[in-house]
Amino acid sequence: HMAQTLSNSVLYNYHHLGDAASLTDGLPYNPELGPYEVAADGKSSGVKDDLWAFTSRDPNLDLSAASMFAASARALRGHNDELADRALFQSKRLLNEAIELMAQREDERFSHRGGPGDIATYLELYVSTGEKQYRDKFEESLWFILDRNVNFALLTALNAIPHLDASYKERLRPYVEEYNNYISELEKDNPYGVPIGLGNWAGGGALSSFGTSICFAAEYYPDIIDASHAYKASDFLFGNHPYHNYSLVATLGAARPKQVFYGNNRADFSFIPGNVAPGILFRKPDHFENYDDWPFLWGQNEGTIAGNTGYLIFGSALKNLSK
Repeated sequence: HMAQTLSNSVLYNYHHLGDAASLTDGLPYNPELGPYEVAADGKSSGVKDDLWAFTSRDPNLDLSAASMFAASARALRGHNDELADRALFQSKRLLNEAIELMAQREDERFSHRGGPGDIATYLELYVSTGEKQYRDKFEESLWFILDRNVNFALLTALNAIPHLDASYKERLRPYVEEYNNYISELEKDNPYGVPIGLGNWAGGGALSSFGTSICFAAEYYPDIIDASHAYKASDFLFGNHPYHNYSLVATLGAARPKQVFYGNNRADFSFIPGNVAPGILFRKPDHFENYDDWPFLWGQNEGTIAGNTGYLIFGSALKNLSK
C-alpha cells in the first residue's frame, strides 16, 4: 500500500542541500561495516543514510494511487501491455482494500457512500475498462458528494462529461449553477475574486484547482460560467496579490518573479525554474506575507510535486480555453 512519506533517519540527512539524487548512497546501511565502507559485493555500506518509510495505512492515499494506476493503464496500453495490466490490477486491489478500511472508520467522511477519492477512482477505472459497475458506482457516489459540497468534487464531475451521455451533463447543470454562485461570493469576499487560503499553508494548490475548474466548467457550460474568472486565478499567481506583487512562479511573470524558493538549492537563496510557491500566507489577525529573502518557510516558499503539477494542469487547461 501507499506509504505516508519517506523521511530522513539522521539529522545530517535533513540538512542535505543540493541534488536530491545524492541524498543517500543508494545502498542499505550495514552496521558491520565502518563509516563509508562498501561491502565486497557492493550491496550495502557503512553509511547510515537510509530513509525511513512511514507505513501507517491511509485509504485516501491508496485511492489516489488507485486513480493514478487506472489512468496510467490507458497511457501504457499499446506501448507496454503487461505493465498496463499490472497497473489496472493494482488499481482495483487498492480500491477494494480502501473501501474495506473506510467502512471501519467512524468518521462519516469515510462512509460507504464514498468521497472524492472514490469517485475519481471509479471514473478512471470506468474509462480504462468500460465496465458498467464502475460507472454505476461513480454516479451513485457523485450526486451524494455534490449535494454535500459542490466544490469538493465538481472538477472530477466535469472530467467525466466526455465519457458519459448527454443526460449526465444535464443532470450536472444545477451543480455548475451552484458553483457559479460560489464564484459570485468570492467576488464579494476579496478584490481578487479567487479563493485565498487562511491556513498555515498558503492556498496556491486550491487556487490552481479553482482555475482548472473554471476552465472546464466554462468549456462545457459557457452559458453559466464566465471564462474570465480563470484569468483572475492566473493573475494572482503571476503577481496580482496582496503582498509584494512578485510572480509566485519562478522565472515567469509580467513584473518580477520570486527569486527565493524552498527547494534543493535553498541554501543558495535561489530557485528552480518553473517552481511554484504555495503563495501568500495569512498571518492573524490581518497580515499577508510571502518572504522573498528567506526561503526556509515551507508554507510560503516550498515548491512541491503536487503544487507544481496542479499549476501545469491549470496552465494546460487555460491554454486550451484561450485558443
